[in-house]
Amino acid sequence: MSKSTSKKKNKKKCPLFYFLAAAAVTTVAVLITVKEGNRIKIENELLSYEVW
Repeated sequence: MSKSTSKKKNKKKCPLFYFLAAAAVTTVAVLITVKEGNRIKIENELLSYEVW
């Protein structure tokens, strides 16, 4: 009986782990994308000035 009970508890924890892992990866991807967008925006502002 104790083995089947522990297996049920592990099955409940597994989807929660996958959800948290996917949320963490998504958060990191969004943050990197936003920072890269800001960097490109600043770079384009600097390039918009005419240099002779």
